[in-house]
Amino acid sequence: MQQWLEGEVKPTEKIVFLTFDDGPNHTTTPIILKALEEADVHATFFVVGSMLDDAPDLLKREIAEGNSVALHSWSHNYKKLYPGRKANADRVADEYKQTLAKIREILGPDFNTESWRYPGGHMSWKNMAASDAFLLKQGVSWVDWNADTADSAPKSSRPTTVSQLVANATMPISSGYHVAVILGHDTPDKHLTAESVPDIIAAYKEAGYKFGVLS
Repeated sequence: MQQWLEGEVKPTEKIVFLTFDDGPNHTTTPIILKALEEADVHATFFVVGSMLDDAPDLLKREIAEGNSVALHSWSHNYKKLYPGRKANADRVADEYKQTLAKIREILGPDFNTESWRYPGGHMSWKNMAASDAFLLKQGVSWVDWNADTADSAPKSSRPTTVSQLVANATMPISSGYHVAVILGHDTPDKHLTAESVPDIIAAYKEAGYKFGVLS
């Protein structure tokens, strides 16, 4: 995936990865799961560990319905993870371990994932080498994105309609990308994102993309 996103290797077919950060919750996550099931496609959910005690049933459902679960920290607290905008490698390691342990508590000890997404994205912070090295030792890669629904952008530039959000999410189609990793969120306030999923899926299907998940 990193090689695809960085242009080092070009995929042999068009493929899209729907990714949703910051869940799960009982407000928007079920809407997204229903849309995925009805369209017979799957997504990757980058979950926040501190959210899981409130929605263990949804974590189980994500896996049971063929989706992938990956890690997105325990706290999602920028000040703790990146004081002074510099990664705190010890904190990243602790939150990785804590989140993985919580998921295994719910899904079983055999659960594993090779994917981690830094809150705010790897691209946003400095001094990432030590935390990247820790993840690599766990057999884990960090994953950013190349298409943003902008559902967490500042309010002045955040989409206010389904059509606007879909236009953001489908930018890779018009730009001719062979691989698209789409950033969305399933926090309780992201109703517009949840409502947009069917149209996003339909657009990528029409454009001939296959749907993948990140292990």
